[in-house]
Amino acid sequence: MRDGAPLSVTALGIIAALILILHVAASAVLADPLAHASPPAPDDEATCLGGAKPPAPALPFD
Repeated sequence: MRDGAPLSVTALGIIAALILILHVAASAVLADPLAHASPPAPDDEATCLGGAKPPAPALPFD
C-alpha cells in the first residue's frame, strides 16, 4: 500500500512534457547525419584504380 499522495494532473503533465522533450532531443542527436544527405552528383563518382601499380616491396634490413 502506498503512503504517499497520488500525483496530480499538473505533475503528470510536466513529467510527460519532459519525456517528450528528451525523446525528441535524443532522436535529433542520435540521428544518422548521412540519412538526409543529397545524392552525389555524376562528377563525384569514385574512380577505379584497377590499372594502378602495387607498391614496391620494402627494402631488406641489413
